[in-house]
Amino acid sequence: MSDIKITNAKTKNIKTNIFFVALVAVCCTLLWGTAFPCIKIGYELFDIQAEDIPSKLLFAGARFSIAGVIVLAVGFFQNRKAMHLRKKDIVPVSVLGFFQTFLQYLLLYIGIVRVSGTKSAIFTSLAAFGSVILSAVCFKSDSLTLKKIIGCCIGLVGIIVMNINGDGISGFTFIGDGLVILSNLSGAVGNVISKIISADRSPVQISAWQLIFGGCALVITGIIFGGGLVFYDINCLLMLLYLAAMAGIAFMLWTMLLFHNNVSRVAVFNLLIPVFGTMWSGLFLGENIFTLTNILSLLMVCSGIFIVNFSLPKIVVSG
Repeated sequence: MSDIKITNAKTKNIKTNIFFVALVAVCCTLLWGTAFPCIKIGYELFDIQAEDIPSKLLFAGARFSIAGVIVLAVGFFQNRKAMHLRKKDIVPVSVLGFFQTFLQYLLLYIGIVRVSGTKSAIFTSLAAFGSVILSAVCFKSDSLTLKKIIGCCIGLVGIIVMNINGDGISGFTFIGDGLVILSNLSGAVGNVISKIISADRSPVQISAWQLIFGGCALVITGIIFGGGLVFYDINCLLMLLYLAAMAGIAFMLWTMLLFHNNVSRVAVFNLLIPVFGTMWSGLFLGENIFTLTNILSLLMVCSGIFIVNFSLPKIVVSG
């Protein structure tokens, strides 16, 4: 009688195990999702008005700079030597900080005030598409397949479903929609750069210094254009520290995943950010998040992620 064996890919270390990747990536996107309502609350605490872009840049810069310092402190506690910034590290880490922190959030904060929440959520999912496509161009081991395209498309449809009764997707302006799209594409470029430069560097070191470089650049830009932050009470400081800690932890874990895995495998989880953002916002506002559209959207996004990352085991028949 023939023996039927089910074979899977060769066992790899835990950081490349898809279930570990999924767990950590979901934790990152859950943390990033809390930023949606918390940043709005932060604006209210600091009394930052909708059109006050310089103060928003200063707020973001302070958040990311502190996040970088937090990650740096964690890294020094773990391995002091690995955290030192060598001369050969300055340019690559600065370039990563430019795309993944400075440019991404500079474009986002300028454009987001002119973009509806519905379109903003849809554009956020472009980071997943952009990362998958750029990774296929830059890395032979991460080729663009029909399965990846289908998975991303299903996830995008899920984001659209979640916003089906939102505030509209008609019209296009470069200063609004165009800058938000470029912001998300800048984040996609950042994912690829992070993968490239992590070959002989610590993911913790990369995360810390790129956040510090990018955050300081945002602070300087905000100050130059007249931004200001007033700490009215302890709640202002606590919210800023939470947002900084959240960003630091999420970026550190995300960079670690990119270090050990193909960009497309990790980046597709970006599709969860607008879903979790909507759900966290609903929780903070006391709204019912268990609506049919939210549940359907989450199922579709998860299905897209599953299609990109999972393969059926091969069945080998031996006689």
